Amino acid sequence: MRLDPLEDPEIQAKDADLDVETLIVGAGISGICAGIGLLRKSLTSFVLLEAKEELGGTWRENTYPGVAVDIPSISYSFSFETDYPWTRHYAPGHQIQAYVKHCVQKYGVGKHIRYGSKVQRSEFNAQTNTWSTHLDTGEVIRSRYLIAATGLLSQPKLPKIPGLESFAGKSMHTARWDHDYALQGKRVAIIGTGASAVQIIPSIAPKVAHLSVFQRTATWIAPRGDFELNPSAALAPRKLPIYRTLLRFFSELSLELLTLAIVNYRRFPFLVRGIGGVVRSGMRRQLNDPELAEKLVPNYGLGCKRPATSNTYLPTFNRDNVSLVTTKIKAITPSGVQTDDGERHEVDLLILATGFLTTEQGNGPSFQVHGLEGVELGQYWEAHRLQSYAGVSMPGFPNFFLTAGPYSGGFNWFAMVEAHVDHILSCMEQARLQGVTRIEVRRDAHARYMSEMWARAEGTIFKDSSCQGSNSYYLDRHGDAALPLPRTPWWRHFRNKRTKTKDYDFGGH
Repeated sequence: MRLDPLEDPEIQAKDADLDVETLIVGAGISGICAGIGLLRKSLTSFVLLEAKEELGGTWRENTYPGVAVDIPSISYSFSFETDYPWTRHYAPGHQIQAYVKHCVQKYGVGKHIRYGSKVQRSEFNAQTNTWSTHLDTGEVIRSRYLIAATGLLSQPKLPKIPGLESFAGKSMHTARWDHDYALQGKRVAIIGTGASAVQIIPSIAPKVAHLSVFQRTATWIAPRGDFELNPSAALAPRKLPIYRTLLRFFSELSLELLTLAIVNYRRFPFLVRGIGGVVRSGMRRQLNDPELAEKLVPNYGLGCKRPATSNTYLPTFNRDNVSLVTTKIKAITPSGVQTDDGERHEVDLLILATGFLTTEQGNGPSFQVHGLEGVELGQYWEAHRLQSYAGVSMPGFPNFFLTAGPYSGGFNWFAMVEAHVDHILSCMEQARLQGVTRIEVRRDAHARYMSEMWARAEGTIFKDSSCQGSNSYYLDRHGDAALPLPRTPWWRHFRNKRTKTKDYDFGGH
């Protein structure tokens, strides 16, 4: 029986009109980072609302065969908590989930989490400078500050294929994997060749009778420098802090350089093209059939979609029991998949590796947010393009913060979230120092920032003609590259340290 955090006197707000000072929606990496940040500032009046019965977000949902992080573990962790017994250079998914739980326990966030609490909407009261957050149970929680930490990869995206619901066999999305289903001897179809499929395909191919891979767009596959780690070895990174720091620095430097090339593509196209040429050659060498290579090696630019890393994905297509299908799917039938050429692929299991909602309305945040004059954030973005100041705030939405707003994404989620949480906490500290109850980014500052972001985005590879045909989820419904930050991670870090709260108005009493 878990204690309701709102019943804990240490968590309750001092203001009698509030249930809690800060309400965080989502107990994944972002929400937990925000919770740890508040506790490190001795701000204990906060609650994390989690819709599910377990924390973890993306790493709770994704447990499919072969799931692992796609950047080195030493980087994919909080900068203040790098000492962890990773067993591989690229940690498997269950270890990332264990790491998140470890952080929750070590920093005391657990008692602040309220599970089974799904948020439907939140509304700002301009008279009291408070947020009223409505749960699906009808309960309303009042808070001074509201932090949306629902992530971007939490809502599975199902393909719009005629007849999908008619399939008589077993069907599952990669984020809803059924571990009780036996794969041995089954005829399997997997739709999609993105990041999840790249990990699943080589993991299940040796077990199944036949695997049909339905590809719409080829994926860039870079070599994966993965290897085992012995946490107890004398020279293990966790035993040598300086060694660990150096490894993290060089790992992040490589991500910085790759991002630099992608976001400055119009200035330095030769960087991406040069790297792309090397990767293409490496991909072709892994495939026995030249015709197969023509289908599996991308014809769009490197970086248009997030590249994957794998040493086993491409060689899997050399197996006799694996088929690549690039003909467009016409429909799903009760017995399998029918393609435009009339061929019917009969299967026992249908795997939907079709990703998640990202820039669609109703995601990021996954609940309605009504600011000043009742303006709803998702509807505003739908009409006026996705935007946010520094990835964390919006004018017209006082005391409200995002952990991953538009134009903020990057290769390392942890680095992004830490910078954003630091930004948010700086605003809250400034309000406390001034004795005020309202924080809002100035409209002129937001307009200047977004003008820069929109201009910078035009120079990235995402807006280049070389990305045509990539079907990149980085591009939103307005044709904007609204997901990634068109700058480098270190630019974000130093800008955040430099600007802090200067672009905000603080008021109310």
